[in-house]
Amino acid sequence: MNISKTYDVIVIGAGSGGLSAAVGFTKIGKKVLLIEREHMGGECTNSGCIPSKALLHHAKAYYGAKMLSGGSSDLDAYRQGALAYTQGKIDEILKDEKPEDFEKMGMDVVLGEAIFEKPCVLIVGEKRYGFKKAIIATGSSPREISIQGLKKEDILTNQNIFTLSEIPENLLVIGAGPIGLEMGQAFAMLGSNVTIVSRDDRFAALEDEKISPILQKKFEDMGVRILLRAELKEAQNRVGLVTVRNSEKKEEIIRVPYDKVLLAIGRVPNIPQGLKEAGIAYDERSVLVDKQYRTSNKDVYAIGDVSQKFKFTHTADDTARQVVTRIASKQILRVNRKKAIPKVTFTSPEVASVGMSNKDVCKKYDCTEYLRIEVPYTKNDRAKTDSASEGLLVLIVRKLTGTVLGANIIGPSAGEIIAVFTLAIDQKISMWKLRSTIYAYPTYSLIVKRAGDMFFAETMGNLKSDLKRIARKHVFKLIALVFWAALLFSFHEYRVVNDLTLKEMLIILYDFVTTTTWGPVVYMLVYALRPLIFFPATLLTALSGLIFGLPLGILYTIVGENMSANLAYWIGRFFEKDMRLEDSFMGRWVEALCKRPFMSVLFMRLFYVPFDLTNYGSGILKVKWRAYALATFIGIMPGLATFVALGAGIKDIRSFELSVGSFDFVSLGVAIVVFVVSLMLSKYLKRWHSTREKK
Repeated sequence: MNISKTYDVIVIGAGSGGLSAAVGFTKIGKKVLLIEREHMGGECTNSGCIPSKALLHHAKAYYGAKMLSGGSSDLDAYRQGALAYTQGKIDEILKDEKPEDFEKMGMDVVLGEAIFEKPCVLIVGEKRYGFKKAIIATGSSPREISIQGLKKEDILTNQNIFTLSEIPENLLVIGAGPIGLEMGQAFAMLGSNVTIVSRDDRFAALEDEKISPILQKKFEDMGVRILLRAELKEAQNRVGLVTVRNSEKKEEIIRVPYDKVLLAIGRVPNIPQGLKEAGIAYDERSVLVDKQYRTSNKDVYAIGDVSQKFKFTHTADDTARQVVTRIASKQILRVNRKKAIPKVTFTSPEVASVGMSNKDVCKKYDCTEYLRIEVPYTKNDRAKTDSASEGLLVLIVRKLTGTVLGANIIGPSAGEIIAVFTLAIDQKISMWKLRSTIYAYPTYSLIVKRAGDMFFAETMGNLKSDLKRIARKHVFKLIALVFWAALLFSFHEYRVVNDLTLKEMLIILYDFVTTTTWGPVVYMLVYALRPLIFFPATLLTALSGLIFGLPLGILYTIVGENMSANLAYWIGRFFEKDMRLEDSFMGRWVEALCKRPFMSVLFMRLFYVPFDLTNYGSGILKVKWRAYALATFIGIMPGLATFVALGAGIKDIRSFELSVGSFDFVSLGVAIVVFVVSLMLSKYLKRWHSTREKK
């Protein structure tokens, strides 16, 4: 079978990530083929975000009207129309997502199952397509489990729940994640008797511990039955036998009648066929990708639910946009995987969160380092006018700096307000700046300013004690910094007062070392202490060749330079710090140092990266000392020999000028040869290391 056509990019999957990628590549002039197995729009449009929010909207409208009017025949007719309304909204959005609409943009669209045949070839039906780059965006499917006695026709997932012809009288929901919560509440509002079964000890366990009880009370007030520490073990004649474990770990069986059972227990990736033939690694949880979402086949990327931990429409869309940019920039621009990811559950009231959870913060920081600010909606005037006082904002911020670590909200407009904190985390906008921002009155967003006021009051009230705490924590580092600053100042003043240049100081050291039998020891000690005053290592290395010649100069410098490097390293360790930088050049350097310390330090030595930058940086980043010391010992040899040979080639330091007559040509030749060998060695090691990593 011949290849029908070859494309610049083939995108597999027409969901959120796939459509964003296909449209993005088309707009920049790439020849694109979009392949979809089932239906355009993917899970989100057909059986996810869109229908669930449409059903919730209809259910909330009905429930609100019923609470006000008490019910009527017209209202019941509206209730019965919920599922038809939901399907209507799906159709409305799909009108703009037909294959021909995307073909008008300039891409080709093929419906069918994509199967990889070779690394850059795939099959759809009876046709073969070649590609330069491919994007796997096949999404995920609901996770299913086998339960004894539970018939297939009674099982609902997000993929078939919206095709129901009528609202079930009794609905049993397994799982209290976003899907279980949203659909459980929607059908409860529409009149179903809903029971939610969760294995967790706490309802809505993914939410903050102060928010879960508010949501639980709201559900229970609506008549939803909640069974915690529970599991559906068996079904008999449309009655679920749910095993519930109490606080004393004793079990009891609770019988729950149902017409339908909604499985909302997570999702599994849709793994395309033929990945092995295409050289693409995967496991049962995902297609495996690197930090740039590239698979083990360098020409294929995987984005969205099929490869990402956070299975949200907005993360798939963002990743698609970043991957398009990366490929279009010829791999120059990188994907930033450290963005803050907001999460919204569209229950009533809404629940939203972003950043670190309270549990994560407790693991990383001491309790004295952060503030937990809680602002009830009763403090917000808009909430008062809307009688929506059950809301709560929970904010976790660093003390003094006001850096936002995490935010959790339950209440009206929670999903809109969370965008403020997502921006704050991503752009490092502190509570000081958020507090100084003007918010329209009366809006729910004013709760952000209220949180800023609480942060300000707490910070000012504890300012003295917090400053003392920081001083106590860093007292020894402060003393060391003061001593170091005094030493540097004294050295600088000595040079200024005596009007000495670096060359004149070298002459003084030269005279001192050459007039004492302890010259080698003095030289090595001076070299070892050199980092404290930042005296150029290169000059001292060259001075060794001038004083001691070859090969003794090399021997003494090996000792002195290693002592110097290790002293600087341990000074850096004294001031060590966890550095989590953005996905930038500096961030990648930090990551490489920490993950591959030996090779990273060795490369820096061989490529003549500033000596003290490597020393102090390795210490501050807590690079393993053994790897650092060994790489330093090996890596300094070529450069050390080069500059010692240069020093040995200088005829007279007092009359030295950068001219041909100032050097001994034999030593200069040795220096050049050593320098060239060191560069060749570094390139060889780089190729060797790259080959080893690929294996």
